[in-house]
Amino acid sequence: MQIIIVSGFLGSGKTTFIEEFQKRLENVAILENDYAKANVDYDILANTGKEILSLEEGCVCCSKKKDFATTVITIENTIDPDYLIIEPTGIGYLSNIIANIKSIEYEKIKLLNPITIVDYNSVDSLIRDYEDLFLDQIKNSGYLLLSKTENTSKEEIEEVISKLERLTKASIYANHYKDFDKDIWQELLSTYYIDIGAKSDSKELKLDSFSYDNVNFKDFNELGTKLNAVTCNRFGKLIRAKGIVDVTNKKVRVDIVDNKFNVEKYEGKSSNNSLIFIGEDLEKDSYDILFSK
Repeated sequence: MQIIIVSGFLGSGKTTFIEEFQKRLENVAILENDYAKANVDYDILANTGKEILSLEEGCVCCSKKKDFATTVITIENTIDPDYLIIEPTGIGYLSNIIANIKSIEYEKIKLLNPITIVDYNSVDSLIRDYEDLFLDQIKNSGYLLLSKTENTSKEEIEEVISKLERLTKASIYANHYKDFDKDIWQELLSTYYIDIGAKSDSKELKLDSFSYDNVNFKDFNELGTKLNAVTCNRFGKLIRAKGIVDVTNKKVRVDIVDNKFNVEKYEGKSSNNSLIFIGEDLEKDSYDILFSK
């Protein structure tokens, strides 16, 4: 079983990449780790038809370390896929996740070069606000894939690439992964991890996190009003929100990154209408008023 870690900060686009990546693999399982109790990404990836497993309410790099190692070994012994894609929570230190896997690695469990998804628009803010975590993720990766580069000039992209190249030895791809040729996909699947010793002394990044189940809105005006209220950071610094909710009995997918929200029709299956919020100094009482039943 070959393991592929798809790392990246909150909202970088990990799940969207995995949706595309798994199409190129047949005998594959996906292990989802979410910081919150509800796991929206699990519901989204369940629609791929692949084997999806979940570890929730903690990070596999620290608080869920033992559960994570046990789960990986169990997957190899029972499901025995050719590939296991691991999507850690966006605040997971990649060096710790790698160490967890290396501790159980043997001839049947091999770690490929990790992939980190980097939101082009967030590089400067990540360096400013979460430098230690961001550097740990990009320095321990074999590949960096830039996301959200639409409507961006070649010169602007090259400037960000130059900035990243000064921070990591990872290979950097700026073109969208849907445009990757077979050689690039094959490279992602054939290069084993080599320890470069880029360890971090920091522990788990502590953020506020809570979720709401059975979330319904009477119309899109109500949804937009409430999302606007939280994206302007009136109730604490919101870093990431995501969910699948009901609006006039129709399912929609909600994403919030960089204080901007996106709502789109959702046609897949979901086990629950859940909405997750992650941030700093979030006023839960205010969120309860807006989103609890």
